Amino acid sequence: MNLFYLLTYIVCLAYAALMISYFIGWNKTLAVKPETLNLKPETRVSVIIPVRNEEKNIQNILHHLSKQDYQKDKYEIIAVDDFSEDKTIELIQAANISNLKLIRLISGGGKKQAINEGIKNASGTLIITTDADCEMGEKWLSAIVAFYEEHKPKMIVAPVLLSQESGVRSQEKKSKLQTPNSQLPTFSEIIQSQEMTVLTASACASLYCNSPVLCSGANLAYEKDAFNDVNGFDNIDKTATGDDVFLMLKIHKQFPNTIKYLKSNDAVVFTHPEKEISSAFSQRKRWASKTFFYGFSHVTGIAILIFMMNFLVLLSGILSVINVKFAYALITALPIKCIVDFMLLQSASSFFGKRTYPVSFFLASVLYPVYVSVIGLISPFTNYSWKGRQS
Repeated sequence: MNLFYLLTYIVCLAYAALMISYFIGWNKTLAVKPETLNLKPETRVSVIIPVRNEEKNIQNILHHLSKQDYQKDKYEIIAVDDFSEDKTIELIQAANISNLKLIRLISGGGKKQAINEGIKNASGTLIITTDADCEMGEKWLSAIVAFYEEHKPKMIVAPVLLSQESGVRSQEKKSKLQTPNSQLPTFSEIIQSQEMTVLTASACASLYCNSPVLCSGANLAYEKDAFNDVNGFDNIDKTATGDDVFLMLKIHKQFPNTIKYLKSNDAVVFTHPEKEISSAFSQRKRWASKTFFYGFSHVTGIAILIFMMNFLVLLSGILSVINVKFAYALITALPIKCIVDFMLLQSASSFFGKRTYPVSFFLASVLYPVYVSVIGLISPFTNYSWKGRQS
């Protein structure tokens, strides 16, 4: 029992130190307002969207991209079709957008190959990737390019949040964004939104600490030359996913201190929460599956620490039912985790104009250790389905 207490306290201290460092890193990262840069962006940009069976989303994302306030002759939209089996191609071909290109894969398949093919056909100096189920404000592109021209990073990591949440809608109104759903969010949508907000803030903070761990291909920019200099996705093609984090780590290794986070409301990309719990579970399992391909790195270490923190909270709760003495570990671990997690969530939510829903957060904090533990334990031994493909 003493050994269990010791392990729990060590993990708690390590986790608290990590989250406090992320809280500090997030708050010390300066917010960017593109209008203060006094720039007239001139960089040629290629926005790449890998698509597969996206007939429900493709028109919306193309609409948002075509309405950007960036010079139309300075950017192109490249939709790369990954063997869609629905009306995706027909809808792209029917779009009346002059700077839109459609490329179709003729062999292989997968998101990495789609992005790679898009880059081969890109005329832009700066590559920006997003997903078909996303939407963004009119200043999104100009915000990214202005930041790029000011700092000249090899890669830019930008925020990804969930839409269909009332706090976000108020922020979207400020940014002239429109969302199709005006209903109050469900508990599942709230906790997915809170998780995404914390992940976004963690991505920012880890870059401030010069130890990047997260990014999202839904809102990622990098120099075409940098992509080619690290040989693109070569040697990181063991998983269907990982087109974002694995590439970030390659660039970080070859070009240290050249990746920056764009902390700006204008640069936010919104995506949608999963409607079904099973879909959300499968999505997180897909994310977790990448962990086992990082090798011995700081990313793996942080993933193990997060898993251990949640697993020990769950285990101490179970053991407390058997022996009340284990409750001492539980009443130490759970409050510490809740406090440091909420600190980061509150700070990031305030910046993005989102509501925090404290009651939902604390209810989710009780369930979250179960969710993380189950995903962490089963993801190495199970497959997942994505876009109709098994992996």
